[in-house]
Amino acid sequence: MNGNLQHLEQELTTLQAQLNDLQPDQLQLVKKKNAEFRGKVVKEILKTETIYVRDIKLCQKGFMTVLEEKQAKGLELDILFGNMEEVINVSENFMNSLAAAVEGNSSEQQFIGKCVMDHSSGIHSAYATYCRNHDDAIALLEKYEENPEVQEYINQGLELVRQSTNCWDLASFLIKPVQRILKYHLLMAELYKYTEEDHPDRPNIQQALTAMTDIANSINEFKRRKDLVMKYRKPGQEAISDKIGKINMHSIKKKSQRMNQKITRITGLAAQTIDDDFDKMERRFRVIEKTIKIFVTDINSYLEQLKTATSAEAQVGHDISDYYASQSNLHDVNKYEIAQRHLANKLYKDYTIFVQQRVLSPLESLLNMFEGPHKLIQKRHHKLLDYDSCMSKVEKTKDKDKLKQVKDEKEVARKNYEAMNIQLKDEIPKLCEMSLAIFKSCVVAFVEAERDHISSTLKKIYPLLELSIVQNSEVRDILPTFEVSHRSAVDRQYHFTFVPNNFDKKEKLDRRLSRRSMQPVPPPTKPSQPNTNNNQSESHRGKLEKRYPSERLFLAASDFRAKEPMELSLRKGDTVGIIKQQDPTGGENRWYVDNGVSQGFVPPSVLQPREGGVDACDGGSDEEQPVYFYAEWSFEATGPTELSLNPGMVVRLVSDTDVEGNSEWWLVAHEGQQGYVPANYLARIP
Repeated sequence: MNGNLQHLEQELTTLQAQLNDLQPDQLQLVKKKNAEFRGKVVKEILKTETIYVRDIKLCQKGFMTVLEEKQAKGLELDILFGNMEEVINVSENFMNSLAAAVEGNSSEQQFIGKCVMDHSSGIHSAYATYCRNHDDAIALLEKYEENPEVQEYINQGLELVRQSTNCWDLASFLIKPVQRILKYHLLMAELYKYTEEDHPDRPNIQQALTAMTDIANSINEFKRRKDLVMKYRKPGQEAISDKIGKINMHSIKKKSQRMNQKITRITGLAAQTIDDDFDKMERRFRVIEKTIKIFVTDINSYLEQLKTATSAEAQVGHDISDYYASQSNLHDVNKYEIAQRHLANKLYKDYTIFVQQRVLSPLESLLNMFEGPHKLIQKRHHKLLDYDSCMSKVEKTKDKDKLKQVKDEKEVARKNYEAMNIQLKDEIPKLCEMSLAIFKSCVVAFVEAERDHISSTLKKIYPLLELSIVQNSEVRDILPTFEVSHRSAVDRQYHFTFVPNNFDKKEKLDRRLSRRSMQPVPPPTKPSQPNTNNNQSESHRGKLEKRYPSERLFLAASDFRAKEPMELSLRKGDTVGIIKQQDPTGGENRWYVDNGVSQGFVPPSVLQPREGGVDACDGGSDEEQPVYFYAEWSFEATGPTELSLNPGMVVRLVSDTDVEGNSEWWLVAHEGQQGYVPANYLARIP
C-alpha cells in the first residue's frame, strides 16, 4: 500500500515538472497573440479616425463652404451643421496625436490611452453639443427637401464629395460624428482586452474606457430624455375618439394612483419630492406668459378704442363741414374734415398694420409655443406623482418576493421623472430668455409705432391751427365757453310752448352728476370758518405777546392750509411767534412758528411783521372790500352746508375754496345766510 502511494507521488511530481517545462512557451504564445490583436486594434483606431476626419472635412468643403457662399434665402447653417467646425478641429487634433503615438513606436511605447485622456475633455464638449443639435439638423434638412434652390446647392455638394468617398446624401455626413463618438468606448474596450497587465499604458486605457463610456452614456441618456419629451410634444389637440381609444384598465389604474398620491401629499400623509430650482423656473415661466398675454390683450383693446375714437372724429369733421356748407369759411372747415378722414383711414390703417406685424403676430406665435411646455410640465407632474407613489410602495412592501418588482418599478419611474425634469430644466430657461428677448423687441416696436403715429398725427393737426377760422377766434377756454353756451341755449328752449317739461332731463342729470363729482368734504357747523383745531383766540395771542419779543411776532397775510406733516394751518390775521427761521435741514423756505395752540412749519411768504403789537387786520384801512357775484343759473341745495340760488341772485364771496381747498365750490353769503355753491354757476358783478 505504501509502495503504491510512493509510486503515485513520483508520477505526479514528474507530470508537474513536465508542465512547468511547457508553461513558459504557452505564456509567450498568449502574449504574442495578444500583442498581434492589440496591434490590429491600434491600426483600426488610427485608420478609422483618419477616414472619419477626411469625410467630415469633405462635408465642410462640399456643403458648408458652398452653402455659405450661395447664401440661399431662409438657410439656417447654424442649425443644419451645428458646431461641425469645432468637431473637425477636435477630431483632427486627436487624429494627429494618435498618429504621433503610433507611428515609429513599438507596442510598449504606444500610449493610446494617454492620448485619449489628453483629448477627452475637448471630445466630450464638442460631441455633446453636436449630438444635442443633431435631431434639429435632420428635421431642418427634411424641411429643405421642399426648397428647390437649397436642394440644388446640396446636390452640387454631393457631386463634389462623391469623387472622394461613398455618400448618398447630406444626412449620412451629418450622422458621422454621432456614430463616431459612440464607437470610442467600444474601441477602448477592445484595446484594453488585448493589452497586457504589465503594459505601461494599461491604466490610461482603463481611464479612457471609463471616460468614453461615460460620454456615450450621457449622449444616449440625453437622446432617451429627448425621445420621452417628444413623445408628449404633439402639435394640436387630440380628437375625442383618440382620447376614448386610450382609455383602458391600465390608464384608469394609473390615474387613480395619481389622484390618491395627490390627496396624500395635500394631507401630508406621504413624503413628496421637491425640486426648488424647477419650481422657481416654472413660476418665472408662468409670469412671463401672463405678462405677454396681458400686454397683447391691452394692445388689442387699445386698437379698438383708437378705431372708435378716430372714426368718431372723422364723423364730427363731416358734420361740421355740413354745418358750414353755406358759409364763406367752408374751405377751412373742409381742411379739418380732410385731416380727420386721413387720420381715421390712412394713418390708423398704417399704424395697425405695423403693430400687427411687428408686435401682435410675434407675441401670438410665442404664446402658441407655450402650449408645448405647458403639456410637458403637466406630464412631469404626473411622472413625479408616479415616482412618489412607487417610493411609498417600496416603504410599505414587506414581502421579499414582491419587493424586487416594486423596486424595479420605482427605478423606471425615477428615470422617467428625472428625464422629464432634467430636460425641462434645460429647455425652459432657454425658452424664457428667448421669450424675454422677443417681448422686449416687441415693446420697443410698439413704442416706435406710437411715436411715429403721434408724430404723423401732429403733422396733420398742427397746420389746422394756422387756419384763419382758428386764428380769428377769440375763444381760448373752449370747454367752459361751450358749457356756458350750451346751457344758455337749453334755457332759451323753454320760451317755446312746444318744448316738453322733461326736455332738459339729461341736462339736470349732468348737473347732478357734476355736483356729486365736485361735492366738497362736509364742512363744520359754521361753514365760514375752516378747521377749528388750530383756531386762535385772544388768550392765545396774549400768550404769544408774553412769550416772544415784538420783533419775532408776525401776522398771517393770507390763509395757509397744511399739506404735509409738521406743517401748521393758518388763517389770515393769525399772530405767530417765530421759533426758528429755518427747517431741520437748514433751508429757509419754511419757518418753524408757534400760534399759541400748536407749532409747525409755514412758508415765510404768507407772513408779515406785526407792527406795534396790533393786528394789521384790525385796522379799518386794511380791510378787504367785499366781492359780489350773481347767479347765472338756479341751484338747489342738497344739504345744510349748501345755499340755494336763483338766476340773478346777488351773493357775497366769503371764500373761494371749501375747507379742503377745493376751488370748484365757493362759500358765499346772502341775506345773513351762508353756504356752498358751485363756482361755475356764478358770474362776477363788474
